[in-house]
Amino acid sequence: MAVTSKYLQIAQKLIADIENGHLALNTKLPSLRSIMTLHDVSMTTALACYRHMEKIGYALPENKKGFFVQRPYSAKYTSIFPQFKSSITNVSTRQLENITDIAIDSLATAKLDTRLIDNAIITRSIQAATKKSNFTLNYENPQGNSQLRVQLSNHFNQQGFVSHPDELVITNGCLDAVVSALEVVSKPGDVIIVSSPCYSGLLDILYLLERSIIEVPSTEEGIDLEQLRHVAEHKKVAACILTANHQNPTGHSINNEQKKLIAQLAAKYELPIIEDDVFRELAHQKNIPLPIKYYDDAGWVLWCSSLSKTLAPGLRLGWCKPGRFLEKFVKLRKIKTLGINHPIQAAMTDYLEKGHYSRHLKKTNKALYLHCRTYIEFLERHLPKNSKIYFPKGGLTLWICLPNVDTRKLSLTLKKKRVYIQHGSSFSTTNLYQDCLRLNIGLIPDERILKQLEIISTTINDMI
Repeated sequence: MAVTSKYLQIAQKLIADIENGHLALNTKLPSLRSIMTLHDVSMTTALACYRHMEKIGYALPENKKGFFVQRPYSAKYTSIFPQFKSSITNVSTRQLENITDIAIDSLATAKLDTRLIDNAIITRSIQAATKKSNFTLNYENPQGNSQLRVQLSNHFNQQGFVSHPDELVITNGCLDAVVSALEVVSKPGDVIIVSSPCYSGLLDILYLLERSIIEVPSTEEGIDLEQLRHVAEHKKVAACILTANHQNPTGHSINNEQKKLIAQLAAKYELPIIEDDVFRELAHQKNIPLPIKYYDDAGWVLWCSSLSKTLAPGLRLGWCKPGRFLEKFVKLRKIKTLGINHPIQAAMTDYLEKGHYSRHLKKTNKALYLHCRTYIEFLERHLPKNSKIYFPKGGLTLWICLPNVDTRKLSLTLKKKRVYIQHGSSFSTTNLYQDCLRLNIGLIPDERILKQLEIISTTINDMI
């Protein structure tokens, strides 16, 4: 009979305690030295125990603090992506939504709870930046503050995504970067490939810029690569907009093999890929994933992101790594703007340089993981049994399918109760998502939010 290794025996006991509720979620596990003493094992064995638990989702390490209790969660439903044949559509077929009256604590808007914004330290960084001797209120370099680009590059390098400061261009948020990228690689009347479903804000931008689109279906692994390849080869398209990590609205990601193949496809067909990667750093797991841009050796990927979703929406600070389009991108920025807000760039330079941003991400991602579990566990108890919920590995959104429920009508009914959701039809030019909705999981699931979820669930059940 095979003998179970000592570290596995200890791990199995701890996992049993977690499953039985004796060790509460997010509490600190016994220290490594405690494990050594309690079980008369070496430090190597104790560490192997926790590394094994971390690998299978039962432990989360925190630098200089030890390991904390986690619990892997497998969503009951994940097959929620309808398959269809891609064709050119006009974005104007969508009905634009009036969301001006949405409350601050809206479940319809993908953003962090104000209590998760690092206000105190951001304020200190703003104060520190304005006190420096070289601080001015002159025009900034259209490519962006050089020191900020250095700090951003250092930050990305620590994640294994090597970037040079001169390759980055600072923008007014991620959407500003995406718009500039679109204007660099396409013109009115051109056709742009997007994944389906697609962030409603991008569809609105494409409509305003007078671009048509081709929606390519999402899959469990990411995107239908065969259709993407077929469209690139046989259709006259100017560019492709993709979100590889924690996509809005579904929260799902493209795997690394697909990211590599997409970068290769872009080079083969000389197809610009605009990568909207604004949710990448909001990873609910330990490791922050790589972007498509990481695999881009030929420079056809224009990588766009920002601090708006990860840190604070009011900062309006983003960037683009435009690859082979750098010179044209910078020239466009010179025409459109005389530079980005200098004080904010200087403040974020200070914030990044002192390590505040990395610490903020770890704290925030840990909170978002717990939010996500709470939202899903509540909804699974209260929604109809045939509901389908996609469990994301990152980001701020939760995608739910409700067979036989018209979510546009649902949203109008909920609006009268001052509860807001985003219905599925707003994320496509097709009629494939009329029974879907998106919720913001960036809000702390306190009593007020759980009450809103209860109202949503009750209203849905009443509609069936």
